[in-house]
Amino acid sequence: MGLAQRVGVLWVLLTCLATSGSGVAAGTIDLSRLVVEPNPRIGLSFPGSQVRYYPYMAKAGVGVARIAVTWQLIEPERGRFNWRGLDERVGALLALGIQPFLTFESKSDWGTRPETSKVKNGDPIDLGLWTRFVGQVVERYDGDGRDDMPGLKGRVVYYQAANEWESPTNPSGGWIGSGASLIAYVNATHDAVKAADPQAIFVLGGIASFNLDVLLVALDRADFRVQQRWSDTSTTVFDRERIKSPDIRALIDERVMPVLREARYDVADAHLYGPEDRDAARLALLAELSGRPVISAECGGPSRDYGDDYTPEGHFVAAVHRNLNVLAAGGAFCLWFRLGEDDKTTWGNRFTALYTNDAQPKPGVWAFRLLARLLGPGVVPHPLPSGGFELRGSGAPARLAWGQGAAEVQDWAQSGGTPAWCLSDPVRGLLAPMGTDCAGAFIVAGADVARLLSLDP
Repeated sequence: MGLAQRVGVLWVLLTCLATSGSGVAAGTIDLSRLVVEPNPRIGLSFPGSQVRYYPYMAKAGVGVARIAVTWQLIEPERGRFNWRGLDERVGALLALGIQPFLTFESKSDWGTRPETSKVKNGDPIDLGLWTRFVGQVVERYDGDGRDDMPGLKGRVVYYQAANEWESPTNPSGGWIGSGASLIAYVNATHDAVKAADPQAIFVLGGIASFNLDVLLVALDRADFRVQQRWSDTSTTVFDRERIKSPDIRALIDERVMPVLREARYDVADAHLYGPEDRDAARLALLAELSGRPVISAECGGPSRDYGDDYTPEGHFVAAVHRNLNVLAAGGAFCLWFRLGEDDKTTWGNRFTALYTNDAQPKPGVWAFRLLARLLGPGVVPHPLPSGGFELRGSGAPARLAWGQGAAEVQDWAQSGGTPAWCLSDPVRGLLAPMGTDCAGAFIVAGADVARLLSLDP
């Protein structure tokens, strides 16, 4: 019997025979017991306004959090400001070691054109009033000691405007008006941010995953059906014929391409939902069309838009897969969609949140903790040919895989005598030493994994 075979038999014996006093098999990694620090490469989008829940992000390893900055709420009347809510959220995030990511919403009863009031990106009546507001927000949180929020500890780096700007009917953002007016709006906002803080990073509002998929098919980079489910009986479907229609071509030529090429911004934003295996093509296309680095200020899974059901293991794997997709493409982070479950989201993304509506951790929390420990400074994920990723850059490489890629990682671990674990209980966050029952399950392997995921690393 060779060394690799002997090691494999030993893992099986440890899994089956040895137990600890807590009822967990010896050698098992309990992700629910890990204490992690906020990692700037792991993020979350829209944690809500109740700051008492923000420590849940820090406990999951979240290091960046996206919150909305709505003009109407902060300046309800021209010249009258109410900073209390935004100050509280920004201050709470910075106190936890989490970097705020601020998305401007120009919705205003007095400041935007009435005909654009149905979208969050209202068209300002006077761009000068809008940019004055933007500049005041940035000045308040730039940490330069001048006109800062009282007690500010740290600074805000990321600002964004024009969320999901492609459609005039998108209630999550949208833009009612011409492409030229949208470019003027984005450029004015960018310039106001940079005037107040030249070192700030300005992110163009994200493109929805549905529209990214339409772009891929329209530009002959992919050939698949694009759909979004609104309920268990209602689905919007775009086939190739619909996507190749003149109206879609006009939208691309008259709005999407001019904004990506002519607007001023530092980073582009791809919103990632639906099949995770589409992410690499989505991110590559947006990087090509924009000529900028790409992040994801909204990502989540598992999605039910393509007929899949929510499962605990699926939630764990989606959190790992989607985050590593963005990092492997060179993105700084992927901001997971929502901290807690509620019904204020699309039907397909109903279960992406990290916690239940009664604040109980879901399997994605354990996945985030695993990533917070494994993704140290300089560690870069590289896609594996059969699926999954190899983490390189600090110490021995580690490999993570699931589905078809799991067998390859298991073989790699056994052939090299490398320790490996599989996800034995996604609900409790348990990784058991690799054994015969790991076929197809999530697997993580590496010489340094036990140390990096130990209770006292």
